Order: sequence, then C-alpha cells, then structure tokens
Amino acid sequence: MINSFYSFVTPVKNRENDIRKNISKLTKKIKKNTFIKKWEIIIIDDGSTDQTFNQLNLLKKENKNIKIVKNSKNKGKGFSIKRGINQLNQKSNKVVLIDSDIPYFKELDFFLKKLKKKHLVIINRRDKRSKLVLKDNNIYTYARYLIGNSMNFIFRLLNLTDQKDTQAGLKGFNIKYKNLFKKVTTDGFLYDLELLLLFAYKDVSPFSVPCEYSVSKNSSIKLKFYTLFVILRDLFKIYLNDRKKKYK
Repeated sequence: MINSFYSFVTPVKNRENDIRKNISKLTKKIKKNTFIKKWEIIIIDDGSTDQTFNQLNLLKKENKNIKIVKNSKNKGKGFSIKRGINQLNQKSNKVVLIDSDIPYFKELDFFLKKLKKKHLVIINRRDKRSKLVLKDNNIYTYARYLIGNSMNFIFRLLNLTDQKDTQAGLKGFNIKYKNLFKKVTTDGFLYDLELLLLFAYKDVSPFSVPCEYSVSKNSSIKLKFYTLFVILRDLFKIYLNDRKKKYK
C-alpha cells in the first residue's frame, strides 16, 4: 500500500460546459492505473460566476471520492491550490496538481507511474522530445508561446530556477513536502515558480516528463494588462523573498 493513495487537486473557474466531462475523464484514467489503491479529487471553484459550482455538486453526489471547495470570489490559482492542499486526506501519499481541462492526458499514465518512486515530477514542454501542436494558428497562440518563453528566460536570468518550464499545469510530489506550501506567498499563476524554488532549496530536482502540447484559446490566462501586471508584481515579490533568503 506504500505510495498508493493519490490526491488530485484541481482549481476551476467558469467551466460549466466541460467540467463534468473532464473530471469523468480523469476518474477513468485513475481507475485504469491499478497501482492507485485509494484516491481523491479535490476541486476548488475559484469564484465561478456561471453554473460550475452546481455541476461540481452533482459530481460530488455521484462520486464519494470527490471533495468540493468554493472561494467566495476569484482569489487566483495559487490561492486555490493552497486551499486544496489544506483539504488533503491524512492518508494521502502522493499529490497531483492538475488544471481543470486535464492537460497532457496522453502522458498522464507515465506521469503517475513515475510519481510512485519520485519525490517531484513535472511536465516539461521545453524538453527536446516535447512537441508543440498548432491547433489554433492565430496571433494569440504565438503571443502566448512567445510570452511564456520570455518569462521563463527572465526567471532563469534572475537565478530563480534552472528549469526551462515551470508553468505547465501538471505537477506531482510526495506528501512529505506539503508544508512547503506554507512558504508560498503568491496567489496567482507564479505559485509554480515559487514552489519549484522551494523544492530547489530542499535539493529536490524534478523528474521531467516530455509531452505533446498546444496553446488553447480557452486558457484561463488572458493577455490583459492587469494579468501581466499581477505576474510582474508577483515575480518582483518572489525575487525579493529569494534575495532576503526567506525560502531557506
């Protein structure tokens, strides 16, 4: 039974049309991997303004392994993840942080198997073996790709990470590291960067899984001035914390 209880933490916002289908897909994948003896899916509704929460309640009635948490208003991905971590079953061995669209589905079996023996596993879209599939050939797709690469270059330039991909929506770790989240100070999209920085100070290097990926028009990250402002603000905060050695 060692390393056989997997907890999946999924933040969601305004996905009324596909959240039940996505969670059903994840559930089937979990059951397929028979080495997972026990499991739970913790879903955090981050202030949805549509019928997402009602759909989640229906899911909960259908499956006792599903837990639902609701933020009274939109608090951010990092905030929601941290709240989900606080809901983990005490018997949990492994934690999987996964976006609500259940990305990297083809790689999920391999990912979960590697997590059995690894302390930290992440998806790496910048791996030489990874492949970008252009589903939407438009300006948004290229802008997201360019911004993502540029931000990562800045992360590495500031010596905050040596990873070329910190922001992919699928990560897993051993339960013994859950207390690292108490030191995560940001509530937005850069919680990933801050978390990996904390793992680095614990001398835990991630096992990287290559993937096939695309840039979706339905991404929760929108190219708005305020979004970029929050990302830069959080980056400055992480940089100052690191310089002040608050992560050690």
